[in-house]
Amino acid sequence: MRLILALLLTATPAIAQDEDAAHRADRERTQELNRRAAAVVERRNDSNAQGSAAYRAAHARYERDMAEWRRRVAACDRGDWSACE
Repeated sequence: MRLILALLLTATPAIAQDEDAAHRADRERTQELNRRAAAVVERRNDSNAQGSAAYRAAHARYERDMAEWRRRVAACDRGDWSACE
């Protein structure tokens, strides 16, 4: 019985150290995965922002072109034949 108790008492710190090391390693892996995921999200957000800016610029051009077209149609309807070209 004393031998078993002695073995348990000497093995417990080693087991605890192994568990601590495993926990630290797991925590480091988790942190690395989180850093990688954050980088992916940041790249995606940057890409979306660039696409959004390009869309806004294209839409503004479209609105200007449509306003010009409407102006020319109205002028043509009033009899300004040069606007009908």
